[in-house]
Formats: sequence, C-alpha cells, structure tokens
Amino acid sequence: MDFLLAIFPILLVLILLIFAKKTADIAGLVGWLATGLIAILYFKTSFDVVLKSSIMGFLAALPVSLVVVTSILQLNVMESAGAMKRIIVFIKGLSKDDKVYQALILNVGFGTFLAATGAIPVTVLPPILIGLGYSTFAAIALSAVGFDALCTYALLGTPLVVFSQIANVDLITAAKYFLPFVGVVSFTISLAMLFIIGNSEFIKRGFVPAIIVGLTSYAAAELAILVKAPVITGIFAGILIMLVMMAMLKLLGRRVYDSSHFTDEDRKIEKTMGIIKATSPWILLVVFILITNLITPIREFLYNKLSMPVEVMKGPKIKPIFTRVIWQSYTWILLSTVISFFIFKIDGKKLRSVWEKTKSRIPKPFWSSTVFFLMAYVMMYSGYQKTANGYELLQRAHNIVYVLAEYSAKVFKHGYAFIAPYLGILGGFITGTETSTIAMFAKYTIETSNLLGLSPLLMVAAVAFGGGLASGISPSKLQNAAAAIDAIGEESKVLRTTIVISLVMAFITGIISFIMKHYVI
Repeated sequence: MDFLLAIFPILLVLILLIFAKKTADIAGLVGWLATGLIAILYFKTSFDVVLKSSIMGFLAALPVSLVVVTSILQLNVMESAGAMKRIIVFIKGLSKDDKVYQALILNVGFGTFLAATGAIPVTVLPPILIGLGYSTFAAIALSAVGFDALCTYALLGTPLVVFSQIANVDLITAAKYFLPFVGVVSFTISLAMLFIIGNSEFIKRGFVPAIIVGLTSYAAAELAILVKAPVITGIFAGILIMLVMMAMLKLLGRRVYDSSHFTDEDRKIEKTMGIIKATSPWILLVVFILITNLITPIREFLYNKLSMPVEVMKGPKIKPIFTRVIWQSYTWILLSTVISFFIFKIDGKKLRSVWEKTKSRIPKPFWSSTVFFLMAYVMMYSGYQKTANGYELLQRAHNIVYVLAEYSAKVFKHGYAFIAPYLGILGGFITGTETSTIAMFAKYTIETSNLLGLSPLLMVAAVAFGGGLASGISPSKLQNAAAAIDAIGEESKVLRTTIVISLVMAFITGIISFIMKHYVI
C-alpha cells in the first residue's frame, strides 16, 4: 500500500497526459494536489510542511520558470523587430548542397546554441527547415531530436544548476558526472537524425561527421569544466559544432554559404538589417554570460557572495534555497532584451504589442515549469516533523521518496543502473523538460543508489540524460514544432518514429550507466 500511494501522483499525471489528453500545466496541478493530500492523509505530514515545501519548490523552480518568461519576451522582441526573419534567411544559405552537414550544423550545432541561450529550437527551427525544402515530418522530428544529447546544458546550464542544488555538490563536480554520456549520445543522436532524413544512405555518408560531432561535444564539455564555467557548455558546444562542420565542408571543397537560391522575398528581408544586428540580443547574452562565468572574481562574487539564500524550513539536514538572482541566466536574458529595444529601435506601439503577446504566452509555460518542482519538493519533505532542532524526518517510512527508493532497490537491484535513463524518459515525457525531470526524480534516485551501493550522482546524470532524450517524444514540444509550421496533427506521426529513437538512445545510455555504476570522482 505504501508504494502504491507513493507512486500514485506520478501515475495520475501520466494518465491525465496520455488518456485524458490534459495539458502539462493541468496534469501537474492535479499531481501536486494529489501529492499534498497523500502526504497529509497517509504519510503523516502536516499542512505546514506541505505548504513550506511547496514554497521551496517554487523558489527552486525560478531559474527555469523565469528563463522561460524572459526567453519568450526576447523571442517576441526579435520577431517584432524582424530579426527572426533575417536570421531564418541567413540560415537558408548554410550548406545548401549537402543535407548531411546542413542537418548537423542546424539541428545539433545551432539547435544546441539556441537551447543554451534560452531560445526554443522547436519553435525557431521548423520554419527554417521547411524553407530549406525538408518535409513537415522531418522539420518537426529534427527540431525536437537534434539537440537532445546536450539538453543538460540547455537554458544556460539550468538543468545542471538544479542538479547541483538538489545533490548538494558544486557545479564542476556535477558536470563531471555528465561527461561519460556526452560524446557517445551526441554521436548516436547525429546518426538518428541522418536516418530521419535519408535512411541508411545518409548514415553511411554522415558516419564520420557524426563521430566528429560526438568528439566535439565531449571537447566542449571538457573545455567548459576546464575554464570552470560548465553552465555555458551548450554555448561552447553549439558554436564549436557549427565551426567544425563548416571547416570540414571547406576541406571538402564545398560552399559553406550560398544565397543563389534566395527568393525575392528573402532578398528583401536580407536588406532590412545585418545579421550581427539581428542576432545582437544573443551576442549580448553570450558576452554577459562569459563575463559572469569566466572572470573568476565576478563569478565568485555573484555565485557565492550574492547567493541570496532563502530559508523556508530550518532543520539539520535542510539546505536553504540559493536564489543567486544576479548570477542567474534570466537576469542577463532580460538585460540583453532591454538593450535590444534601443538596437532595434522598438517604438511604443511595438513595445505594447510585444507585451500583450508575451503576457498571453507566459502563464501556461511558467506554471508548467514550476508545478513539477512543487510536486517534487512535497515528496522530498513528506513525513518531516517540527522538533526542537527544526524540521526533521523521524521515520523514513513516512517519506514518499524513501518508500519509492526502498521498493525500487528491492525490485531492480543493480539493474537499476540500466533502467535509470528510462526513468528519465518517463520524467521528460511527463514534465516536458529535463530540469523538471531532475527535480522530480533526483532525490529518489540518490536514495535508491545509496541503498544499492551505486554511484548516486552518476545515476542522477543517467536519469537526466533520459529526461533530455525525451525531448523527441514530449507532446508539448512536438506540438510546438508542428504549430510553428501550421502542421498540427503531424506530430502524432512523428511520435511513432521519435519514440523508437528515444528508447534506443536510452538503451545506449543505460549500457554506459550500468558499466560505470560504481563511478565516483
């Protein structure tokens, strides 16, 4: 009974998503309320603890939810200024004559860069791919699958930040546990993309470039750790992959850029502004992030001195939530967006239009990004009671996470190391993001790993990678990609292909996880 009630909220969310066709924000709300009720009625948790743990979850979610808000604002500004159209026209000219390199440059390189800066690949890439002559099926599938291997470094490393906070380790240590997966998964994702475009023929042609993509991704992750800035791994990886693929095209004697096929409308858009001006919000953002992460005194001051801890519940084993408002990526996304008002000369009328559009777009994504943290934190602190020393867990059997972990340890034993990525896929499918997957399953995975004598942090990394691989099957992301090219309905066909890809990728990740199950730095 303990296990069934502990897992019930997760199953309920899954049922609401798959069978009741509810959106993630509604399903998450029901799941959070169900978790709170079960914690109070069965796991002997006071309303006070449920309320305070929910507040902690809300605060912990801010690095994700506010990035979503500020990213939507930035994208709306760029759309209003015509910058996105200019960027799309520019990208149309990249590697026009070689689909293999074009796919790797756009979907792995540029897709990773977009995700790392807070933009949304499933919204930006589909129109570009359609403009380049790809089918609607390929445009939706490639934009959802391409950057999966590097999802951990999306939104300026937000998943990594959440991972380090829940696991209570520094960012460098956290990043090192993701390294074993980066290169191999990037290579296999590249092959999967090429299969979507042209089956076995494209896999043969792109096998060597895919290896290079895997090595480049790994090198970028190592470089980011070396310079002590793992949160910008995605930026490094995206830029390096694009540059390396372009260099390989040059070596093969092919054109990297060709505008000869542009339409009259494309040429008209091309004259509206330079590509530097069009991408200026992203350029500014990258500069700000590099300054705040690569210059040690600034990084130390913003990350440690201005950590801005908030204590909602005090207890011997309860850490405060470190908000780090000035260091967080949403602050710099907002600042780069505000500066772009002047660069694009946004007038009052356009500004009002941008605000109205942003105001209508942000509520659901904001709540979807938040609610699963609330659910996860109620699970984490269920059973805690107020004592003379603060809030403590006096009986582990009253904690939902421990109950799930104990049952999993008995059932899966060391096989848990192999199934961890599949747990991540489940989490990614339910929540829609790798970050929310980490929030929901990190503590449970750590407890299970400790009971089994496995490497807790490597197991969480495996779960996180599974959450990233779920991008290709996330209903919300596939729907966003389809909506961007007016192809609603096509996502169901895409899902039948991407679910196989995601499960195969999880299998490969599971093998790595199982081989390295005792790996400790």
